[in-house]
Amino acid sequence: MIGRIRARDDFQRLRRDGRRVRIEPFWCSHLPDPSSDVAQVAFAINRAVGNAVTRNRLRRRLRAVLAEMELTGGLYLIGCRPSASELTFAQIRVVLAKLPPTLARQATQR
Repeated sequence: MIGRIRARDDFQRLRRDGRRVRIEPFWCSHLPDPSSDVAQVAFAINRAVGNAVTRNRLRRRLRAVLAEMELTGGLYLIGCRPSASELTFAQIRVVLAKLPPTLARQATQR
């Protein structure tokens, strides 16, 4: 199960204490929370990635791929570079599978 990050304090904690990892064309900032077994995810997709339709499609694809993965409990902020909009769903799955094991445990491939 994946929740959403909405509180400003959570974003500030991610910025201050989060561990940042880059996996081109994505980056991920993660802050573990041992008291929670639910991952809370937010996305940072700016206008350079494309128009609203392109950004929303990318956000839906990212959410679907992350739902397949067993994310450890905590806060995640996933960001994208403009080249991310050119990736297919399968390519996004392959790139995000490269997340370090401390951030996510890959579920069985479907």
